[in-house]
Amino acid sequence: MTTPIVTVRGEAELEVPPDLAGLRVTLHGSGQDARAVWAELSKTGADLGRTLDQHAAAIEERATTGAQVSPVFGKRGQSKITGYRGSQHTRVVLHDFDALSPLLLAIADLPNGQVDGPDWSLRRDNPAFRAARLAAIEDARARAADYAAGFGGRVAELIEISDTEAGYGGPRPVAMFARAGGSVADQIEVDLEPQPQQVSGQIIVRFGLASVSIG
Repeated sequence: MTTPIVTVRGEAELEVPPDLAGLRVTLHGSGQDARAVWAELSKTGADLGRTLDQHAAAIEERATTGAQVSPVFGKRGQSKITGYRGSQHTRVVLHDFDALSPLLLAIADLPNGQVDGPDWSLRRDNPAFRAARLAAIEDARARAADYAAGFGGRVAELIEISDTEAGYGGPRPVAMFARAGGSVADQIEVDLEPQPQQVSGQIIVRFGLASVSIG
């Protein structure tokens, strides 16, 4: 007699505080000469570096992700260059949220500086991922037991496990702040509440059943 098999899905979802906050910093420059724009971006970039150095203890990661300078053409055609504009992009990730608001305002106070974020996220080794997987397994076991009981039987051997890799949905952006002129840090204080992160586990499990009565 063929052993009856039940295939079940186990699911779990947890809500946990974020580990990290990411900021996307853009420095803008413009002028009549490309070299002058590069020089402006270089100077502002050095100012940004010093600002980040002042908050180094709170920063998990910092990296320049791109820079470009391109010509600006006149409105009447694409043949006459009227100037140049450029930008430099930096990614900053913080693990100390107490430093987030002061750093955001300090960056926004830079000339022609813009900061977007934060994007809240979890480290890949956050214990919540394992907890969600284990909870999904328990859910699958409970479902299988319910089905087996419905036929007067019990769960026997484990046959197969398939991880559907639901996991983590990625960073969740919740705010944007950009420079509007004047000394921002002297004018306002930004109150940023960390956004809880959703961690899910999904698994497909096949169990053999014992003592099942169909009739």
